[in-house]
Amino acid sequence: MIVFTGGTIRTMDPAAPQVDAVGISGGTIVATGDLATVQAAVGPGAQLHDLAGRTLLPGFVDPHHHLYLVASDEHMRSFDNSPRDLGELLATIATLVEADRRTGWIRLHGVRPLDLAEGRFPTAAELDVVCPDRPLHLLAVTYHESVLNSAGLAELGWSAATPDPVGGELVRDRRGRPTGVLIEMASFAAEAATRRALDDPQAWVDRAVEHTHELAAHGVTRIGDMAVPPDGVARYAAAAPDLAVTVHRWHVGAAAIGDATVPMMEAPLLEVGHPRTPLGGFKLLVDGGERCDLCMTRGQFLRSASTMPGAVLRHGRKAIALARRSGTPTRRHDGLWHSGIRVLDDDRLAEAVRGSVRAGMAPALHAVGNGALEAVLAAVDGLDTQIRVEHAMVCDARLAGRLAGTGVHVVAQPSFLYDLGDELTMLPVPAPLKLIPLRTLVDAGVRVAASSDYPAGTMSPLVGIQAAVTRQVRSGAVVHADEALGVEEAVAAYTCDAAAALGVEGLAGVLRAGAAADLVELAADPWTVAPDRISTIEVTGTWSAGRRSRG
Repeated sequence: MIVFTGGTIRTMDPAAPQVDAVGISGGTIVATGDLATVQAAVGPGAQLHDLAGRTLLPGFVDPHHHLYLVASDEHMRSFDNSPRDLGELLATIATLVEADRRTGWIRLHGVRPLDLAEGRFPTAAELDVVCPDRPLHLLAVTYHESVLNSAGLAELGWSAATPDPVGGELVRDRRGRPTGVLIEMASFAAEAATRRALDDPQAWVDRAVEHTHELAAHGVTRIGDMAVPPDGVARYAAAAPDLAVTVHRWHVGAAAIGDATVPMMEAPLLEVGHPRTPLGGFKLLVDGGERCDLCMTRGQFLRSASTMPGAVLRHGRKAIALARRSGTPTRRHDGLWHSGIRVLDDDRLAEAVRGSVRAGMAPALHAVGNGALEAVLAAVDGLDTQIRVEHAMVCDARLAGRLAGTGVHVVAQPSFLYDLGDELTMLPVPAPLKLIPLRTLVDAGVRVAASSDYPAGTMSPLVGIQAAVTRQVRSGAVVHADEALGVEEAVAAYTCDAAAALGVEGLAGVLRAGAAADLVELAADPWTVAPDRISTIEVTGTWSAGRRSRG
């Protein structure tokens, strides 16, 4: 039993936004209010925790995270030293390969191709120079793109005769031979194959537990893991007692991320399971990541094309590489110009959404571009169930209004402004479309939660809160300043609104009697520090389900 008092306590509960004290017992908040009332409710023997002028908030909630993938990789974020070009990247790979004395697959993660001077992945032939004998899989930080060396292609049996998967591509040379570079569903298929080849259940558990302690260090007390394969139920059951945060499991199909086949609804999958690892729902991909389904009128297409010469002048090869990613826009039956990749066409999407609902698994739909969002609206029409839309990165006011009318929750990633802002704005989207349009969505009436999409984005919610408020990228430039949120709105997106996206509104993300005892103590108050200093606030304590895991 603990009573917190002596600082600023912000509950994110509209009925009592600020209180003098919060009392917890076990894993639950017993009371909030004045100190005497809370002490009486908690009872004798409670520990008094003096905040000493610090700020207490509900624990941060990250509703779109990738813990399962993080724990699957021994060499996670192998390239955080940010190699400048292919030469430095290949030298790092050579060092990692030499240090790994085993045989069989080696899998390395964390490349940002556009950060390299060449603006691209190495090819299989280039990887063969530093890893000629072992199969190698090199993954982008987002997993939406990767590359195999020649031994890796041979190990998977992929050749010039291998067809491209629906929603993906094996990039080929002029003679039709795979270069090793894999796009979207091809990358996810290789990801699943190499992950299974390197599977080590106990190592996975150890890395998962370690990662949850890192989350707690950032004040996170609860996440949604958005790419858990069906066999992850057993894996999480083994890890659950030692996890430092609560993990809601959002499953993907058995074949790979993006597989639209709802997993067999065997009892273990649908069971609530350990309180640390409850079932969330089913994740579906509507479009690609960097290759999102962007939809434009003829006028927007022409305006977008007109920005290309200036972008090349300013950014050189990177601008060209970015333009090539989405391919040449083509006119479709709707009379509009589309670029990017649709993973699921309209019929398969509608079937998968309804299959998920029938199976009792709430759908979460990855839809980055406005074209994919249009497809989501058609797929969920008439459904009386809670739907999540992940990302919604390119949108306008008209589309936001239609999303609001369906009652969907949008889970956005404000930290992408910080992480990817320069890349995202190299080729601006044509008006009235906006990038990460938080204000447009909120003003339209959409319930917006915020997340990291880690490892694609920065883990710290405070970085995301700052980005949502300032709209600043790393270089200091501001992206769509009119899309900024206020501090209270941004914090709500990482607490009460994020909890709602996980299906636990009122039970998490808020300090009120009966809610989970998930709390974060900060050295300063986000409401009172300078907006561009929010990310520097120190997390001085984290409690998840009443257990202190930080500070």
